[in-house]
Amino acid sequence: MILKRLELSGFKSFAKTTILQFPSAVTAVVGPNGSGKSNVAEALRWVLGEQSMKSLRGKKGEDLIFNGSQTAAKMGRASVSLIFDNKNKILPIDFDEIIITRLVHRSGENEYLINDSPVRLKDIAELLGNVGLGASSHHIISQGEADRFLNASPKDRKEMIEEALGLKIYQIKKADAEKRLEKTAENIKQVESLRREIQHQLKFLKKETEKIEEAEKFKIELKDIYAQFIPQEKDYLKKESDKIIAEKNKIAEDIKMAEKSRAIFSGLPAGEAGELPIDAVKKTIKEIEARLAKEEFELDKSRSSRNSMERELGKLEGIMEYRQSLLPKYSDKKEELPPIPCQEVLKIMEAVRESAILGATNSDIAETRKIFEGIASSAKDFIAKISGKKDNAVVGGNNVGGLKKKMDEIKVMINAIEKKEKEITESIGGLKFEAEENRRKIAEAEKENYQADAKLRELKGHLARLSLEEDKVKLRTDELKREETEASALLGRQFLDSLPMSRRDLDIGLSYQDREKFLKQAERLKIRLEDCGAIGGAVLDEYAQAKQRDEGYEKELNDLAAAEKSLREIMAELAEKIENDFLGGVEKINEEFRKFFVSVFGGGKAELRLVKKERRSFSDDSPVVSEREKMTSSPFFEPEDKSEEKEEETGVEISVSHPKKRISSLEMLSGGERSLVAISLLFAMSQVNPPPFLVLDETDAALDEANSQKYALMLKRLGEKTQLIVITHNRETMRQADVIYGITMNADGISRLLSIKFDDAKDYINQ
Repeated sequence: MILKRLELSGFKSFAKTTILQFPSAVTAVVGPNGSGKSNVAEALRWVLGEQSMKSLRGKKGEDLIFNGSQTAAKMGRASVSLIFDNKNKILPIDFDEIIITRLVHRSGENEYLINDSPVRLKDIAELLGNVGLGASSHHIISQGEADRFLNASPKDRKEMIEEALGLKIYQIKKADAEKRLEKTAENIKQVESLRREIQHQLKFLKKETEKIEEAEKFKIELKDIYAQFIPQEKDYLKKESDKIIAEKNKIAEDIKMAEKSRAIFSGLPAGEAGELPIDAVKKTIKEIEARLAKEEFELDKSRSSRNSMERELGKLEGIMEYRQSLLPKYSDKKEELPPIPCQEVLKIMEAVRESAILGATNSDIAETRKIFEGIASSAKDFIAKISGKKDNAVVGGNNVGGLKKKMDEIKVMINAIEKKEKEITESIGGLKFEAEENRRKIAEAEKENYQADAKLRELKGHLARLSLEEDKVKLRTDELKREETEASALLGRQFLDSLPMSRRDLDIGLSYQDREKFLKQAERLKIRLEDCGAIGGAVLDEYAQAKQRDEGYEKELNDLAAAEKSLREIMAELAEKIENDFLGGVEKINEEFRKFFVSVFGGGKAELRLVKKERRSFSDDSPVVSEREKMTSSPFFEPEDKSEEKEEETGVEISVSHPKKRISSLEMLSGGERSLVAISLLFAMSQVNPPPFLVLDETDAALDEANSQKYALMLKRLGEKTQLIVITHNRETMRQADVIYGITMNADGISRLLSIKFDDAKDYINQ
């Protein structure tokens, strides 16, 4: 995880939105005094959760907001955002980029955001605690900060080292467990107090329950009676009720089916909307009969037409025979047949042909009959004309072919009429069968209708009898409910709930005599209970409730004791982890501390030593006589065997041995040497548990040129493991930077940003 950029808006002298990108390992921030360089470090400290306004060079939150100038208006709020690259998921949030934002309004109200979602300061502290970041100064070192680390008390110095080692998150968890433990202890006291109060009430209620022992004896007897009567009676009534309901439901379905079958029967076609099926069938029969009459009428017409044509055909056949009989008489003499006026014959035959065609295509039988009667009359007149006179003989052999043609045409018409008659006959047969089938269905439906009416009357009678039975069961059920209500009032609802739902061991219900016997016994016991006076039901309920509360308090105390034990175990585990990690971390810091110290001073020795401070404690009513502190370099320091209790606090001391001077304490070092010792130690801490970034705010200000070179070498080494943001005036320090930001300020009092990226500058020069 690396720090990608810092965004400031309205924070102190940065009135306008200013963005500092951190693409490289070492970034330097330079500028003249008063331009706002240190505001960058303070912005980082503030957004990480710093609450001390003194550390931010202010008195109240409003002091952090740009207050305006002669040319610029003051801002209403200030905000600072830190943007981290979290692709490796070091921070336990499922985002590749994490934005931590803090805002302050002129009202003094602060807001904290993570990726634009409001959070608590505690949430930010826990999140950053995973990577050793926080509001402390071990990763943000400003002017004089190194000296502050040296001048801190052993206890405070130990806390700084713990946070640098990433143990802050465990300290937070431990503190949270301590708060919960304190809250648990308070809850235990409250519950114990409540339980003492309920114990007094229980004693009083216990005495009251002894007063109703005599009534309890009757209750036991009453319970025995109800224990036998209620389940058995309830079981009987349920069975009877279920039986009646089942029968009524079945009868209702049967009635519904019977009523439906009176009008709707299987196999009958559906009628028009609102029309019963049986009526539809009758209507269908009428329609079939009408179609049948029409078909029969058509058949009669067709037959009459065919008969007329057959007669005409017979006449033509007679003419043909007559003509053929004349042929032998003239064949030997080679004479022609007596001539017949051809025009007259053609005229008559044409008229017959036209009339026959007209009759064959006419669908009206009466009209067809008249046409064929006219044909027959014309043929009769023609035959009479040619048969009685020799000079009227028909035409010779040439006209025999015309007669045959006419006969063939009539035969064709007769065949067509016969085919039509056959179709009509088949249609009539089908209609008669359909009509007969529908009449049969109507007969069957009427029979079923009659049977359904009889069944319906029977079902309704049975339903009426079941309703009477149902009324009897309802009356008996109401009586049972009254008994249950009285039993609940006398014996408690819990008794009723404990009764079995039914008596499966009995196959039949109570007889009338047994039922009356049970009811009389119950009534007798209820009267005797009333004679005893107050039966104590309310007292018993109150006693039960008080006992239940007491049991609840006992359970709650057990739960709280278990929680207290669990919290103490958690605290012990956290304390052990903090101690182990701290001791291991101190060893690693000492190793790096020695390396940095030797590289700076050319030899010598420097290390951190664990010390313990002992303090006698006395009783509250005894005056404090004295206080003794004893320091030891061993973590296994054993206190003196004294009768009074001793409290111990573990701290950290810094021990140095200058290679060229005989020095026994830090106070004997010069200012520059002290700064180098502090810087070496802080850099060593950063090497052991590298924070995501380290801010150095003019920590090299007190160094001369030689020490500045040593400082630059340390800086280069440190930059290999952590990201550095260096605020400096020192040229040696600037040489180690990959990016330099210049901070300037004009007359308007607003800090402005200029940047130089050396890689880009080299490319530009090469070009």
